[in-house]
Amino acid sequence: MKMTRKAGLSAALFAAGLNSAFAAASAEEAKQLGTTLTPWGAEIAGNGDGSIPAYTGGLTKPPASYDRNRPDWRPDPFADEKPLFRIDAKNYRQHKDRLTPGTIALIERYPETFFLDVFKTHRTAAYPKDWQENSVKNAGRCTLTNDGDGLDTSTGCGGGLLFPIPKTGLEVMWNKLSAYKSTGILVKDTIAEYIKPSGEVVTTAHVASSFFYPLGDPNSTVKNLSFAQRAEYKGPTRTKGNTVVYYDDVEATNRTSYTYLPSTRRVRLSPDTAADTPIAGMGGASTYDDDSLFSGKRDRYEWTLIGKKEIYLPYNNYKFSYPDPAGGCTPEKYTTPKHPKSDCLRWELHRVWHVQATLKEGKRHIYAKRDFFFDEDAWSAGLAENYDHAGNLYRYNVAAAIPMYDALIPGFTEMINIDLISGVYVVKRNMTGIKTMALKPQLLIPESTTRLLLE
Repeated sequence: MKMTRKAGLSAALFAAGLNSAFAAASAEEAKQLGTTLTPWGAEIAGNGDGSIPAYTGGLTKPPASYDRNRPDWRPDPFADEKPLFRIDAKNYRQHKDRLTPGTIALIERYPETFFLDVFKTHRTAAYPKDWQENSVKNAGRCTLTNDGDGLDTSTGCGGGLLFPIPKTGLEVMWNKLSAYKSTGILVKDTIAEYIKPSGEVVTTAHVASSFFYPLGDPNSTVKNLSFAQRAEYKGPTRTKGNTVVYYDDVEATNRTSYTYLPSTRRVRLSPDTAADTPIAGMGGASTYDDDSLFSGKRDRYEWTLIGKKEIYLPYNNYKFSYPDPAGGCTPEKYTTPKHPKSDCLRWELHRVWHVQATLKEGKRHIYAKRDFFFDEDAWSAGLAENYDHAGNLYRYNVAAAIPMYDALIPGFTEMINIDLISGVYVVKRNMTGIKTMALKPQLLIPESTTRLLLE
């Protein structure tokens, strides 16, 4: 994978031992924002061979097929496009500089079925004006605390991307957390499916979920929390009515979690909804900090910013997230053995920030090393490649950008987690669409948690 000049600078900073230094960008550096860089720090220019175009404002208008009476369902604006070429077991070595180690491992592991259909690159990310303005301001006012696991918001930091000119791996990880997703997101029907190596599909959870992202919301008055979620189980029968609420604070990313079980009519603290605890609702094939590529505290790892690279990413995957009922990528058709049906994923060439996490001495986690590749435009989109303690690639996680063009949200995506050791994989997908919603501040107040769980 080719490293850009900016990436080389980042590597040089780390070679100088600056990985633990948390400081705002200088005034001179901040001048790049809005000139050579977008307000959130992406390179405006295209790449040398034109395969990545210049940024021109993103996708801001729905296609003609969009039904305003059904705003939570978004048809594919690129449905008529055809792949430029295919990368498979026969030719992947010609493209290895733009493939991650995990993507190569999947091609080599499943040469008959896994391939990349590569399409024209569209830089579809678009943001509200106030989020962009706050991102520029954050370049001079955001700093990390508590060894990088906390954020100082006393200077007004927030409401945009926190570190548009990131210098450390930890700053990049906080950027992912502040990616814009509006005030809140509601997914009424999230289905988690566990696909066995034989291809048998087991539905492990049917959940109604509300997600709140106050840290990256320009209009939020909640300053002490970075993330909150409420999940109510609709099925399977044994879990129906179970409800979970959890939230992370800004000061040290401590997670507080409550669960309600109808069988006991009691609300209890649930301290295990973090780190490498397996998620029961995903068949145990995913950990809590696998969510959205990474979620929760960062204190178990050393974080190194490797730099910026050009790689092929699943991107603009409308036909996977909002499938045509008459097409070949409905859930019944894309859940093939070992990995989702390859021609149901759209791949594009994009620039990413590459961060590597290595487990600290004396810390415990099932992943000894983790590589993250975050899209420079959408931030919430990318890949995560997780290794076990023997150095084997363990799990390959995908968050494919699917812009909500009606709401200027660059990507709120389902997750695909592929286990290369067991041969199983899990998919979280929406059944009836994804919609934005007004923030309910009372959800974020611990004293009201019991009432909200019982509502």
